[in-house]
Amino acid sequence: MRAIVVGAGVGGLGAAVRLAGAGADVLVLEAGERVGGKLGIETAAGHVFDTGPSLLTMPFTIADTLAAAGVELADRLDLLPVAPLCRYRWADGTELDSHCDVDAMAAAVEALEPGAGMRWRELVEQGRRTWELSLPLFLSEPFGSPLDLARRSGTPVDPRDILAHTTLDRFAAGRFADPRLRQLVERYATYSGADPARAPATMAVIPYAEAAYGAWHPAGGMHRIAEALRDVVVERGGEVRLGCAVRRILVEGGRAVGVETADGERHAADCVIANCDAATLYGSLLDAPAQARAIERAPGSLSGFVLMLGVRGRTEGLAHHNIFFPRDYRAEFADVFDDPQPPHDPTIYLCNPAATDPSCAPEGDESWFVLVNAPRQGAVDWDAEADRYQEHLLDRLDALGLEARARARVLLRRSPADLERLTGAPGGGIYGTASMGPRAAFLRPRNASPAAARLYLASGSAHPGGGLPLVLLSGKIAAQLALSDCA
Repeated sequence: MRAIVVGAGVGGLGAAVRLAGAGADVLVLEAGERVGGKLGIETAAGHVFDTGPSLLTMPFTIADTLAAAGVELADRLDLLPVAPLCRYRWADGTELDSHCDVDAMAAAVEALEPGAGMRWRELVEQGRRTWELSLPLFLSEPFGSPLDLARRSGTPVDPRDILAHTTLDRFAAGRFADPRLRQLVERYATYSGADPARAPATMAVIPYAEAAYGAWHPAGGMHRIAEALRDVVVERGGEVRLGCAVRRILVEGGRAVGVETADGERHAADCVIANCDAATLYGSLLDAPAQARAIERAPGSLSGFVLMLGVRGRTEGLAHHNIFFPRDYRAEFADVFDDPQPPHDPTIYLCNPAATDPSCAPEGDESWFVLVNAPRQGAVDWDAEADRYQEHLLDRLDALGLEARARARVLLRRSPADLERLTGAPGGGIYGTASMGPRAAFLRPRNASPAAARLYLASGSAHPGGGLPLVLLSGKIAAQLALSDCA
C-alpha cells in the first residue's frame, strides 16, 4: 500500500506513523522547511520558543500513536509535569493557581466564592460523564451526523449528556456567582477558537481531562513531539520530504490516485491523507465547490497575535502558564468576532517554559511566548496594524509590572497574517472553523472526504477538532480509514 501525506503537521505525522507501523509505504510531503505545522519553533540568542501549542494534555494520544509503530513514549520524550497548571490574575489584583488535582482546585475556587469548591467538583464530575460518552463514540471514530452517536451507543444521545444544550457562558453563570470564576470557565471556549457566548458548554469537559491526564511539557520544548513522530516515520521506512509543496490532489474515476507537486512532479498512491487546512484542500488542491462553500459558511476560529520575548533574568511570581484577564472580557470577544479590530484590552496569555524546563533559555533568563486573541487576517489588515499593536502589547506588559521593554534582548512577533503565510491556515485561523452553536462539532469536515474516495483529512480543521490531542485522534481516524479501505 502506497500512502501520501500532504503536510507534516502533527495530524499528518501521526497518521504517517500509524500507516508506516502497519507496513505501508509512506511519503510525507511538506511545503515548509520544518516538520510540525503550527507546532513550530523559533530560536534566537539561545532562546527557544514554541510557536504553537504550549501545553500537553492527554499524553495517551501520543503514546497510542507511537505504540502503533512499536515505540514507547518514554523512549522518545521526557515529559515534565507542569505545576501549577496555570496562574490566573485579574484586573483587581486577585490571583488563583489552577491545578490538575481536583482537591487543590476546589480549595482554590472556594477561596473566591463560598460553596464554589463543591460546584467545581460537580463540574468535573459532569465533565467525566461527557468525556466517557464522547471519547469512544465521537472523538475516536469517523463522524457523519448526530445519528452516528445514536447508532454507536444503541440509544439516542441526550444533548444534556454532552452539554450541547447550552452555551459555555450560561453554563458558567449557572454554577458560579463570582464573575472571576465565570471568566475562568468561559476561557475554555478559546481552546477551540470560539466565543464563550456562542460555544457549547461541552468545552467544560476540559477540567476533567486535565484532572484525569495531567499537564505536561516535553523536555526541550513542545516541538520535540513533531520531531519524535518524524523520526519514527523514517525509522519505519517512510520518507519525509521538506520544501515540497503540493499543487493538487490527483483524482481519477472519483478516487484519489496521487498528488502533483509545485514543480510538476507526480506521485502515485493508493490513498492520500490531507494534513492541510480543509479550506485549502477544497479551495485549492481539489475541485470541490460544494465542500468549499460549506466551509466558507461556517464561522472561522479566532487567530492570535504573538510576541516572543527573550528576557534577562527570572521573574518573581511568574509561572509556566499565566493568564492576565482584562476588566471587560465581553468587549474582547466583540472586538474579535462582532466588530473585528485589534482588541484594545485583551486577555494576555504568557507562557514561560523556563519555569519548568530551564533549557528553553540561557541560564538565569526566560523565553516568553505572549499570545492574545485576534481577528483573522482579512477582517483586519494585520500587515498594516502589526507595528502599532506590538507596541500596544508591550505597553500592556509593562503596565503589569513585567518590564518587558527594558528586559527584552530578543523580540520576535507573529501576526495572523504571518501565521497564514507560514502555515497556510486561511486568515491565520488557529482551529479551522470555530466550535460555535450546538451542532458545531457535527459540522466539521469529515475524515473520509465526500469529494473523492481514498482521500482522508487529518488536521485540526477536520473532525474531531483542534488542539494537539484531538489532532492526533484525527490522524488516527484517517489512518484507520485508509488501512481499511486499501486493505
